[in-house]
Amino acid sequence: MTAKRGRTRARIVVEAASGAIALARSSAGSLVSHVPGAVHATRVGGHATTSALQVLPDSTLRGLAAGSVGLAAGFYLAGGPRVVVAAGVAPVVMIAAAIALRPGDHAAPTVTNR
Repeated sequence: MTAKRGRTRARIVVEAASGAIALARSSAGSLVSHVPGAVHATRVGGHATTSALQVLPDSTLRGLAAGSVGLAAGFYLAGGPRVVVAAGVAPVVMIAAAIALRPGDHAAPTVTNR
């Protein structure tokens, strides 16, 4: 390879890297501007899901949780990717939160002084 061809290839690599860096900078600014909206939407969606699950009877919630754990176990045993196994377990987390945050008679007992 001649020195001229080497310089040409180096210039092409530098130009491509510069373009990639410029694209990353412009994308990062756009991404950061959307983060607050995404966080808010996630919070609202999680709250709505938890509220909807809280009105279901315990037997239904246990059945949903068992089905979710079984699905995740099947994915795991089948050698599925971790993200797929995690997606199978995710409903259990929401169900547990709904049960733990359920208002009323399901609240933790309090200690009273006699």
